[in-house]
Amino acid sequence: MKFLIVAVLLLHTALFAMDGEAVFAKKCASCHQYYIPQNRIIANAEHNNTDLNLTAPTLTEMSFMIKDQVGDRTLDPEGQKFEIEEWLTDYLKDPTKDKGVIPDEFTRFFKSMPSMKGKLSEDEIEALTDFMYEYAEKMTVKHSVKRHSYEEAEKIAKAQKKIIIIEGFIPFCRGCIRMDREVMVEEKVKKALNKDFVLVKKNLLIEKLPLGMKRLGTPSFYFIDSDGKKVLEMVQGFGTADEFLELLASVKEKAKK
Repeated sequence: MKFLIVAVLLLHTALFAMDGEAVFAKKCASCHQYYIPQNRIIANAEHNNTDLNLTAPTLTEMSFMIKDQVGDRTLDPEGQKFEIEEWLTDYLKDPTKDKGVIPDEFTRFFKSMPSMKGKLSEDEIEALTDFMYEYAEKMTVKHSVKRHSYEEAEKIAKAQKKIIIIEGFIPFCRGCIRMDREVMVEEKVKKALNKDFVLVKKNLLIEKLPLGMKRLGTPSFYFIDSDGKKVLEMVQGFGTADEFLELLASVKEKAKK
């Protein structure tokens, strides 16, 4: 009987858990747009919001910056989400600029946010925290080039004569996040990668590189020929989309030779 009661309680929790996406749509989406590529956000800020005419930061911006700036980033996700929930509760009651996490260069043209005191319950804020915590990373994956396991990449590279590129990262590496936000989602970069490369992403804190390669700092990129036997290039650092395209072209030339 005890196990039946526990099962019923778990089912009740699953069925009636607050939906953070629904909370955002109802309480926040009238001012905050969902996803806009970061390079368009940067250009819009440079042009004093005349490109996009936004009324508030996008959900993607808020998601990235809250996860980066609020709480201890070295904690497990649940630990940091608890800290974010506390911050969000306080911020929504009195959303002053000094409490904000998005740089002034991206918010200076917005009006002050009105207080949301009493307009969101504790359960709604908890659900909103969960939704916002995951959102930016999901958008990066959705709008970027598909990543494969190394074993999958080897098969694809051999069959399609493509170059394997390993994207080395560590959690919370800001340069890695910038590469994913500003470069890997750009259409011209995705086109070049899809044509001649097959992409792998490795957490260099816990995953080893193949072929005895020594890890560089992060972000870093390791290029391997289509046979999976020869290292073509190893490069460390963040670059713009155009600089990354130049690197890809250079590696293609090496592969031909």
